[in-house]
Amino acid sequence: MVEARFYNSVEAEQHLFLSGTNTTPVCWYAIGFASGYCAAERGMEIYFKEVECVACGHSSCSVIGRDAQSWGTELAQLREEYGFSSFADVEAYWAERRRVASALIKHRGRLFSSVTHDATADLAIRKRTMNAIGNHFIVREPAMMEVLDQAVCVARLNSPVLVQGETGTGKEFVVNLIHQQSARADRELVSVNCAAFTESLLESELFGHTRGAFTGAISDKPGLFELADDGTLFLDEVGEMPLGLQAKLLRAIENGEIRRVGSNKTIKVNPRFLAATNRDLQAMIAAGKFREDLYFRLNSFVIQLPPLRERPNSIPPMVQQFLQEITSKFEKRVLGVSPEAMACLMAYVWPGNVRELKHAIERAVVVTSGHTIQVRDLPFEIRFCSPKKEEEFVLKRGERQVIAKVLAENHGDRTATARALNISISTLWRKMKRYDLMDTGKPHYKDTARAAPVESWSLSKRPRTVETAPEDLT
Repeated sequence: MVEARFYNSVEAEQHLFLSGTNTTPVCWYAIGFASGYCAAERGMEIYFKEVECVACGHSSCSVIGRDAQSWGTELAQLREEYGFSSFADVEAYWAERRRVASALIKHRGRLFSSVTHDATADLAIRKRTMNAIGNHFIVREPAMMEVLDQAVCVARLNSPVLVQGETGTGKEFVVNLIHQQSARADRELVSVNCAAFTESLLESELFGHTRGAFTGAISDKPGLFELADDGTLFLDEVGEMPLGLQAKLLRAIENGEIRRVGSNKTIKVNPRFLAATNRDLQAMIAAGKFREDLYFRLNSFVIQLPPLRERPNSIPPMVQQFLQEITSKFEKRVLGVSPEAMACLMAYVWPGNVRELKHAIERAVVVTSGHTIQVRDLPFEIRFCSPKKEEEFVLKRGERQVIAKVLAENHGDRTATARALNISISTLWRKMKRYDLMDTGKPHYKDTARAAPVESWSLSKRPRTVETAPEDLT
């Protein structure tokens, strides 16, 4: 038998605060935990009972713990209080507990086995990745290799994948890689650019329409959901999808059912969903431009592609590969790039990433008069780039993210945002305009009783703000 006394019980204090004194003890969580812990430790049926409780007017809480046999005639009542109607229920509980414990032991054994073979598994994944990408994608940094390994691993699953990255980083290549390495590789990969259609046209493209559904609908047309049935549906630029259509997309993903525009008939579909975007979807959620439930439905597995400026070792081999492709296309003999020109290419920040690099090499091949690309052959912005400009680019990109985050936290209130960032409202306004955050900064008033109507504001009524912070946050 165990007798124990404990103090400052949260259950007892809350009961006194909310309901006053009670006629019976109230610390059920405490004695339930004690009973379960001791029973598990001893491997036998043990129950604790509270005999004194602060909620009943006692100075402290007191409990008694005994094994089943020691409780005598009280055992049946205790079992009932703990949710067991009979001893058979107790036996069933312990049988289930032993089964779970055995399963855990086997699971830990499998985990240990997988850990001991991590090196072999990593080599197999790496080999499969290299075979999959072949000569189509140049990788020189471990971070990029890890991203491609993830794409190859997730390809075997059917869960949705969200590929994020700046424009020109290779999102479409990764999507194609996932499809080609999946069990659906022999089926269709159907793509749609969500930014290329109006809301009504995009709905028709995705779900299809029936004859007469709208002007010009002269026949029934299946949508991309139907064309991608048992295949893969790629939603490119998913961040540009209108809000109204996002709700319909969410329902189609969750239920696997669609309706053509103008029809009441439900059609079962089974595509795998891949999505890509260069937008910050979490910032869009905070600004009310993207549905949070759709975001969590699409991001079962997220692949984040690093920008080209974070993998400079890939630039020289990419340049050589592009040279071979472009010179063959233009039938022009350009053998390489001068050291000075390569230094400029390495120093540039590449906001357009790989796509911009390819266009720069293409332009250089066209304008060069020799067999080697010189600095003068490069685009103007690359020729006059410097490490200082790269640093400023990275800092300003980080500054935009900070401002967007603080604006979202303050629900678009510019005054509160400026105060949190320790800058003036005018400085905040200029930065919001520079970073295209004006929509994010529209004021939203929580307290309408205290907030003056917008139309009644005037410059004379606004409090004067003195700018005391430097121009850049960083």
